[in-house]
Parts: sequence; structure tokens; C-alpha cells
Amino acid sequence: MTHSCRLVLFPIVVLSLVPTGHAGDTFNTQIRPILQAKCFRCHGPNKQNAEVRLDNISTNLVENSLGTDTWHDALNAINKGEMPPDDAVRLTSAEREALTGWISGELHRLSESRRSTNGHVVMRRLNRFEYQNTMSDLLGLELDYAKNLPPDSLSEDGFQNNGATLRMSALQLEYYLKAARDGLQRAIVEGQAPPVFEHAADESAADKGKGNWTNRLGRSGQFVARIPEFPDEGDFVLQVNARAEIPDAAAWPVMQIKLGFRADVSSPARVVGTVDVSNATAKEFVFRGRFENFPIQSRTQSKYPGMLVWIENVYSDGKSAPQPEQVIEELPNGKKRKTTVWKEDPSFPKIIVESISFKAPVFATWPPLHHTNIVPRQPDLVEDERPAAEQSLRIFLPRAFRRSVDDGDVQKFLDFFDVVRPTANSFEAAMREVMAMALVSPDFLYIPEPNNGEQHLNEFELANRLSYFLWSTMPDQRLFQLARSGKLNQRKQLSREVRRMLGDRRSSAFVEQFADQWLDLMGIDRVAVNPQFYPDFDNALKPQFRQETHAFFGEILRSNESALAFLDSDFMMLNEPLARHYGIIGPNGSTFERVMLPARHDRGGLLAHGSVLLANSTGEDSHPIKRAVWIRERLLDDPPAPPPPDVPDLNQDLPELTALPLKKQLELHRENEACAACHRGIDPWGVALERFNAIGLKRDHIRRRSSDRNKAFVEHPVDATTQLPDGHQINGLTDLKAYLVTYKSQEFARTLVVKLLTYALGRTLEFSDDNVVDNLTLRFVTSGYKLRTLIRDIACSELFRGVRIRNH
Repeated sequence: MTHSCRLVLFPIVVLSLVPTGHAGDTFNTQIRPILQAKCFRCHGPNKQNAEVRLDNISTNLVENSLGTDTWHDALNAINKGEMPPDDAVRLTSAEREALTGWISGELHRLSESRRSTNGHVVMRRLNRFEYQNTMSDLLGLELDYAKNLPPDSLSEDGFQNNGATLRMSALQLEYYLKAARDGLQRAIVEGQAPPVFEHAADESAADKGKGNWTNRLGRSGQFVARIPEFPDEGDFVLQVNARAEIPDAAAWPVMQIKLGFRADVSSPARVVGTVDVSNATAKEFVFRGRFENFPIQSRTQSKYPGMLVWIENVYSDGKSAPQPEQVIEELPNGKKRKTTVWKEDPSFPKIIVESISFKAPVFATWPPLHHTNIVPRQPDLVEDERPAAEQSLRIFLPRAFRRSVDDGDVQKFLDFFDVVRPTANSFEAAMREVMAMALVSPDFLYIPEPNNGEQHLNEFELANRLSYFLWSTMPDQRLFQLARSGKLNQRKQLSREVRRMLGDRRSSAFVEQFADQWLDLMGIDRVAVNPQFYPDFDNALKPQFRQETHAFFGEILRSNESALAFLDSDFMMLNEPLARHYGIIGPNGSTFERVMLPARHDRGGLLAHGSVLLANSTGEDSHPIKRAVWIRERLLDDPPAPPPPDVPDLNQDLPELTALPLKKQLELHRENEACAACHRGIDPWGVALERFNAIGLKRDHIRRRSSDRNKAFVEHPVDATTQLPDGHQINGLTDLKAYLVTYKSQEFARTLVVKLLTYALGRTLEFSDDNVVDNLTLRFVTSGYKLRTLIRDIACSELFRGVRIRNH
């Protein structure tokens, strides 16, 4: 058995063999002799390659299922032709059929025995992203609710919404209580409407320092507006009138607005918004925000009073701004003074700011809508407070708990209102505390799942599962209405809702969250690009690499074209900075647009994305093994075995290795017997990507550090020719993509089904789910690999809907 098969995921299982009944007789007479002749030499009492032993694990999985994982992976390895390996005696066709038939039969018997009890979704907590979105939608305020929450752990599948990894601690509960109280303090208001502050300016404030504060923003320059009076909280609106001066063949300038203040040694600020400016005549740009989300100046500071708005042109073409010049200016009185002159670059696109206005707090009515949606009635008399509290709770609790509530649910919180009201300063203060208790209850913090020991979902549980799958937030009013009417769990209705939800802007949460976790795009942030190797690389491209992959996933979803475009496509999603980075003619602005590619272009598909190439690099050079593992794990659901604990990683920086070409380095690594079997199935996948460096650009030579003190670097010509594990010869990424589409499309289809279903259910898939996965995969392939169709089929599947599946 090769080291690359998935058996290594499950360490040695030692069980007593007690075969019973017909299954045991079949094993002893037909199956064990095959294993004895072909497998026990490497996976028996004397030797356990990949920590797998087959001679003493359970052969009756219904009665003793601890060997299930090993048999399941053995079946995969046999089906792929990986077991036994090429250098061992191969199975005959009859032996292969007997082994796969027996293992499949045992797994099917186990699946059927577990059907009514296993495969439940673990009751899971909202993760940080879901909590942030849910609090924002529930309270109607965009605040940073999750800022103090600890990061979420990744499951073994690579997802952050797996109930098995979303734990809770006493300290974390304290953070939830603080977030709830802070949010409710702002959502439920008291007293009269606060004063509204307004400010306008048509010229930049004068800078007493050495900065270039101006209305004309080119390679340098800032428009700065002072806001002398401002509130401590509330919504604000910034309106900027601006136009652009764009030279021929130049890109569009990019306007960025920041809000903050100036302190003695720093100027803390936060970005309000960023937008392309392509209009030649003045146009109004509107930016909105919430004051509490920005640095706010202390009221006691007097040296630099007031808040500041900074407007900058953040477009960059990779060139530096010219240094200012000092000129002598003659004054009318005959005296002279030194003046700083900032020269404009006529070839650089510019923004001309004509005026700016500021207003805060902004509200249409008082109390504002976010208050009246929670507390619709303000009691004038003490005796009216309890009825008003009950009215509020009957509105708030069903939305907070995302289900229907009964009198008992309401009564518990009314009783708590009776406890806290005597010590609260006001009715509103008491309601904040009561609702805060609701927001730290399991009914809010956890996504509701069946608690009756069965798989069946009620309508509200289905509405939650669907909403957190496609929106990462609570159901909207329509989903609640369908759940109350009992019509949601009907296939046609559910299909219509999936179509509606995917067309909603909130589906961007699904695009970003699923793409991030499936493709491990967070890996971009784990790699620091070495400026010695890439002195011209702009780190601002790193988040744009990630956005490129989001936009690509979103385009395939929106257009419902074949998901095989993930493997190879005739288009890219680019904005101006990335098009310039890749050397492709593309858009003029920062918005991602579809750019068509010529036939057999090696940039089409995920494998040429800067996000994938950078995340699986060292920051100095490509890392062929990391890239290979990424392909097998993320695209083929066939992760290779982890290396044995006593085997070192391939270190390309060792002096004795830097002078050698990559293939020679890999050959030396494979001289270790423990590495050889595994790397035969890994290395070729990564070698095919060697024409791309760490930052995603094509190259003809590989540059590495030199062990020679007289030379900083050494270079080797790129060699991307390789032989894949099944014997196919390829040369570079274009050949690899063609191979994947031609020979691995079925495996990729099943991988995408597995990843999407895992994400949708919030749990790791089990063997009892295999039939569902197989059926979904067949429908997916038959549909022409349509991604929207697959998502609809998952949402309408009995497994997702929680419909009990009858044994056949």
C-alpha cells in the first residue's frame, strides 16, 4: 500500500477478531486469504506501513465499528489502484472485485444500522462571523459585536462552522454578555433626540506641518476637513463632491475616506469607504458609518481639537511620489520666505475635491427605527410597564431565538423583568438587561437543531439551517413567514427560496466564507513576502488576491456555468491592480470584472490565482509539496498522509540544496525510504506549477539564496515536466489543468459535493452519508456541473431537510 493513500489518517487499531455469522465465514474463507497474500506483508503483525494494520481489525462493523475508518480508506485505495503499490504483487480482477464487494457490503450494513441514530448535526454555536451578522440584523445596528470574541477553530475538514469544534467557556460567555449589553445600550435609546452637528468645507484645512494638504490629490496630497463639534455615538453621513482628471490610457483614481483625530504623536483613523472616481464633472459620493466604530477624540484634548476627515487618492502604479522642492518666495513687503512646492505628475490620474459635508447623528425619526422595532411602546405609567415589556418580548424573542415562542418562554423573561425593574434607572434600562439575558441563552447563541432524538427538522429549524448556509445570518421575514405557515419544507418552495437567497446581496457571505474555508485562502496571511526577492511587490495586493478568488467563485455561481471552470476557465476576474500585476489588459478601476482569455491560457482556473500560489509558498519561492498537498486535499479530497514524525521537511534553504535544481532536491528527499512511497504520489502535482513564483508571476528561472558568500542568489532554469502518479506525462500548468478536466472531473465533482454538504450541515460527513453524496454527485455531473443547481439539490435533499430516510 502506498504511503499516499488515506489510510494513514487513522492510526493502528488493535481489536480482537470475533467473526460471527455469515459475514465472518465469508471473510475467513474468501477475503482473509487475499489479504494474507497481498496486504499483510506491509500491514500485518511485523510491519505497519502508514501505521495501518489489517490483520486484527474488526470484520463485523455492525457489532464492532472501530475499524470502519480503516476499511473505508482501504476501499478508496483499492478503487484508485493505489493498493497494493506498483512495486508489489498486484490484485487480480477477481481479487479486486471480491475485496471491494466485501468492504462495500460491510460499510453498507453499518450505514443501514446507523441510519436512524447517527448522522445528526451537532448542536452548534454561532461562529464569530455568524454572531456578528445575526446581532447586526437583530438589533438593526452595524457595530463590532465580535471584537472581543476568541477566534474560531478549524475542523479537520477546514471549516469554521463545525459544531464539534465550536466550544463555549465561562470567559467567552462573559464576552457575549458584554457585547449584548453594549449593543442594546445603543439600540434602545432614552430621552429626547440628541443635537445634530453639521459641518461643510470647500477647501482643505491648512497643515501647520510638512504635509501636502490640498484639494488636488495626485501621487501625494490629502484633503483634510476638521469637524469641531461631533457626537459620541450615532450614525453619520459624509458627502463628498469630487471629479477626476484622467490622462489618456491612465487608470481611474481611487478615493479613500478616513475618519479619526490628530494626537500628539499619532493620528488614529479608520477607513470609512473607498471608491473609484471616473467622472470628469463633479459628482456626489455618499459614505455612511457609525461613530462608535471609529477612533473618537477625547473631549479633554485641546492641542488638536475636533475630529478629522482625510481624503486621499490611494491609486498606485508602483512608482514613488516625487519629493517636494524648497523654493524661495518673495513677499510684497520685500522679505523672502522658504516655501514647499509639491509638483504634480501630469501622467498620473488625479482627484479634485470640490466640497465635503458632514452630519451626525442621522435619524429619520426619534426614537429611531432600531429602537421601535424592539420596544414599540413607551409606557407613561408604572402600571403600564409590565404589559409594554410583554409586548416587546413577544416581538423580540421569536426573532432572537429564530423560532416560535410560547407563553412559558415569555413568562421566564417577564419574571426576570420583575426582578431587575426595581433597581433599574428606567424602563428602558430594565429592558436592556432582560434582552441581554436572552442574547446569552443557548436559544440565541446556538443554531436550533432537533432535540427529540430524531433527524427530523421542523420548519423553523430548516429556515435556520438554510439561512446560515447561504447568508451566515438569521432568517429574514419571508423565511419566518414560510416557517410559520408550514410551507417551507416543500421541495418546490425550498427551490424557489434558494434561488431568491442566492440572488440576494447577503449571499456574498456564503461566497466569501465557503471559498475562504474550502480553498484555505486564509493561508495568504500566514505567508510574508520577502522584499529581498520581490522588492517591487505591494503588500496591498494580498487582500486583492483573496478578493480575486471570491469574485471568481461568485461569477461561476452567478452565471451558473460549469464548476469545472474552477479547474480551467476561459476567463479571469480582475481589477486594474491585479491585471497590471499579472501583465494582462484589464479593467481601469478597482472593481473586479470578467476578462476573457485566449484558448489554453495558463491563467484560467484556480491554480493560477495569486491567492493559491502565494498561500502555498515560502514567501521567497514556490513550495511544490505544499502546492501538491493543496491540490490533492482541496480539489480531489485525497489528502496525502502526514509525514512520519522522524522525517524532516524539505528545506530548500539548506546550503547543500540551494545549488541543486528542484527535481534533484526532491530526489534526495525521496532517498529516505519513509518518504519515497508518499512523495511519489505528491511531488508531481506541485512540480507542474513551478513556472509560477511565490507572488503568482510566471518565470523561466528559479532564484534562491546562495551558499557562496560572493553571490547573494543562484538561479536554475524552470523544469515543470513531470509524470503524474498514474503515468501521464505533463509539462506545466496548462497540461495539468487539461489532465484534471479530462481524467479527474468526477473526483473533483464529488469533492465539491462533499465540501459544500459539510459546510451546509455544519458537521463532518459520515459513512452513512455516502449514498446521499453519491446521488448528489450524479445529479451534479448530469446537470453539467452547475454550481447553483448543486446548491439547490443540497438544500432540497432529505439529508439537509432532516427528512427521515427509510431503509430499503
